[in-house]
Amino acid sequence: MRARWAIPAAVIVVLVAGLSSGCGRGGEAAIVTRPVVPPALTAAAPRQALVAFDKAFYVGSARQGFYVDSARTGPADFWKQAEMLETVEDYYSLTRDPAYERHAVALCRGVIGRYGSDWLYLPSVTGHGRIGQRANDDVMWMVIAFARAAAMSGDKTYLDAAAQNFDGVYARAWSSALGGGLWWRTAGDRPGKNTTTNAPAVIAAVELFKATHERRYRATAETIYTWMRANLYDPRSGRVYDSLVPNGVGGIAINRVKFTYNQGSFIGAAALLYGVTHKSAYYGDALQALSYTQAHLTQGGILQNDSTQADQDSGGFKGIFARWGLTFTRDNNISRFDSWFRLNADTAWSERNSGGVVGWDWRAKTGTGRLYSWDCSSAVAMMEALLPVGTRAVRR
Repeated sequence: MRARWAIPAAVIVVLVAGLSSGCGRGGEAAIVTRPVVPPALTAAAPRQALVAFDKAFYVGSARQGFYVDSARTGPADFWKQAEMLETVEDYYSLTRDPAYERHAVALCRGVIGRYGSDWLYLPSVTGHGRIGQRANDDVMWMVIAFARAAAMSGDKTYLDAAAQNFDGVYARAWSSALGGGLWWRTAGDRPGKNTTTNAPAVIAAVELFKATHERRYRATAETIYTWMRANLYDPRSGRVYDSLVPNGVGGIAINRVKFTYNQGSFIGAAALLYGVTHKSAYYGDALQALSYTQAHLTQGGILQNDSTQADQDSGGFKGIFARWGLTFTRDNNISRFDSWFRLNADTAWSERNSGGVVGWDWRAKTGTGRLYSWDCSSAVAMMEALLPVGTRAVRR
């Protein structure tokens, strides 16, 4: 896989009943200043965004379903299903609305109905036999989604699937080559070790540790993170690199391309490790990477387009950044990025089409022609910035 609202200057003081005081070093003052949000942008807007998205792309029943690639095609890719499932889980985490829990469970049933519970290999088009390994990052995205679904629903089926697939990927993908880390695919198939495999693996391992209390998952998360930080991160700036690949002459080449999802998944890895270890270094890394994103992966304050056109793997990358950037700031009661997140949410929402759907380019009006679910999912994830902070149930 791959990648404006003019805020009024005035601010108001928000006192949220039951607002978490933050954990450890991450907490800020209990009184938080927030920008005045235009009347049209209320907590109802995110709900409207998800309803419109589901109307355009969800197929199935209240019990089982999936997201289509576009209105005229079949299911979206496996890993994109995982990320869109996570957006529904995000909404549940923030609101505790049981409708979102039911929706997430229906999507999980759709995954099992279509792919089964062993995701390590690609099935043949006939459904009989296998045609090769599924990319390791694709599996890790689904592991995260299913581990979260298990915590949300209490259904151990999802946890078992998540653990089985995590263990399978780690066993085949970790190696001492390039100093450690997980292969994106294999040593012989487009070899490389990238952020988009290793950062989600850290997140997945932490989620499994929280669910199972097996210390090996936390230890594995820290091992992967240590390698990733040493090889794919610049701690001086907060920039996250894309990948390491053998250069063919015995050396290593670093791909330094900047993608929002690499920044976001690295932030998520650091933030979740901070949550279970309380080591301040993780907090510092997450904050540095978030600050770098705001300063260097934006145009006029709006997150960059990782895509150059519709229907590219990078079309939904901004949603991955939104998920983990918002998780980090809210779980640690950090308010200084709120106006920036809201700027992006408002800008995206202002460019929705008549059906309430926002495309991959948040600075251009979304048309009514052929749209793709993955492209349109990132705005739904960013719209979480408009949900009331006080409703968030912090994931420990």
